[in-house]
Amino acid sequence: RSFFDPLSVRKIFWVLASLLGFVQSGFGNMASHTLIIKTDGSLWAFGRNYYGQLGDGTTTDRTTPTQIISSGVAQVAAGYYHSLVLKTDGSLWAFGRNSNGQLGDGTTTQRTTPTQIISSGIAQVSAGETHSLVLKTDRSLWAFGGNINGQLGDGTTTQRTTPTQII
Repeated sequence: RSFFDPLSVRKIFWVLASLLGFVQSGFGNMASHTLIIKTDGSLWAFGRNYYGQLGDGTTTDRTTPTQIISSGVAQVAAGYYHSLVLKTDGSLWAFGRNSNGQLGDGTTTQRTTPTQIISSGIAQVSAGETHSLVLKTDRSLWAFGGNINGQLGDGTTTQRTTPTQII
C-alpha cells in the first residue's frame, strides 16, 4: 500500500486522533466531510459543506474543526452529503442534504443545523449515500431515504422520508 492509500490515511488519522482525545469519527462522500467526537462528548466537523452537512448553520466549507454540539454526543455517521448524530440520551439528530428524505424528518428539506428526528430509544446509526439506518434499543432496525436499488430493505424501491421499520 502506498502512503496515500485511504486505509493507510485513516490508520494514521486514528493514531493522531487518539492522542488528541477523539473517540469516534465519520467520513462523508469520499472523506469530503468529517465528523469527530471528542472525549468530552462534543461534536466537531470540517470539510465540504455544500448542503449544510457540517451542521454549523452555514453552507461554508471549513478547513479546520468547528464545534457543532458542546456535549452529549455518543456516535456519528456521515453519508454522502448528510450527517447523523446519536446523543447519549438515545435521541437521533440529522443535518445536511435531504433530497431523498435521508434525514428522516418527513420532508426533503435541506437542514444546516442539527434537527431532532427521534427523541429516544436509538442504539446505533449508519449512513449510506442517500439513505440512513438506525438500530433502536429494542433491536429493531429502521431505514429512511433513497431506495432506488432497494437499499432500505423494505421490499420496495419507494423513497421513505420517515423512519420505516425493516426488522
